[in-house]
Amino acid sequence: PAIESVEKGEIKFVPERFTKNYMNWMKNTRDWCISRQLWWGHQIPAWYCDDCGETVVAKEAPCTCPKCGSSNMTQDPDTLDTWFSSALWPFSTLGWPNENAEDYNYFYPTNTLVTGYDIIGFWVSRMIFSGLAYTGKAPFDTVLIHGIVRDSQGRKMSKSLGNGIDPLEVIEQYGADALRMMLIIGSTAGNDMRYSDEKVLACRNFANKLYNATRFRLMQGDARGETAPHYSSVHISIISKLKQLHADVEKALADYEFNALIQTLYQFFWNEYCDRFLEAVKGDLKDGADPAAQAATLTTMDTVLRHYLALLHPVMPHITEEL
Repeated sequence: PAIESVEKGEIKFVPERFTKNYMNWMKNTRDWCISRQLWWGHQIPAWYCDDCGETVVAKEAPCTCPKCGSSNMTQDPDTLDTWFSSALWPFSTLGWPNENAEDYNYFYPTNTLVTGYDIIGFWVSRMIFSGLAYTGKAPFDTVLIHGIVRDSQGRKMSKSLGNGIDPLEVIEQYGADALRMMLIIGSTAGNDMRYSDEKVLACRNFANKLYNATRFRLMQGDARGETAPHYSSVHISIISKLKQLHADVEKALADYEFNALIQTLYQFFWNEYCDRFLEAVKGDLKDGADPAAQAATLTTMDTVLRHYLALLHPVMPHITEEL
């Protein structure tokens, strides 16, 4: 059933090429040792009679052995494999096995699972076959595969190499939004990315640009007045490009093209709004400028910034909320 669910399109992988990884795993299954010797995890619910050797598997700890009546029962010291319990995550967190639970009915099945390519066999496959086995429904309809973050030399981050980063230290230096934006810029579905401080710095600079451009607008005062705005081709052009930006952002989100999303947002603000529009209308904001042109410019700036900050919000939520 877990193979058929993907073959008939009930579940799709993005990028599609990772369907092959899943199928190779599922069609070449081997026995799965679910027992682990770990200090954490779900302890295996099996008890052994110390007197007659009987094994009892139960939800609650048995008081006596059902075979000989002895009370000398010892629980298996091992835990279940991590993936055994995490495979139950999509429904066990929502009130299952109570299928009338409010959260279960509202959230299951869900839409998109986001995960790395290295655990398609370990985690994704087990969530799918567990969901189908226990609920009769696939747990999600889309599996979005991302790569892993590597260091600036392309090496996997590890304790032995000492090349990992502490995100809290990066946030302290550059801000959470800058780190978040850097990760999104480097994120193309299924591919690894390289981390570098220079990339985070560039994103911090963009945040500064956004802050300064908004502060510049606030310095101009209220757009409302008795003068009716007179819109020029410059005003109409930036609003037209704003409408196109809306469409481009919607498409990028729908296609999981997060790199395209941030590139589109970046280019619009830096090039179209700051470099072209603001430079073209600065004369309207000087003392003695035509009041109708000034009103049109301030109203247009308000419209663009209000919509742009909303579109950018999923990428840089802190600064956009503040502005």
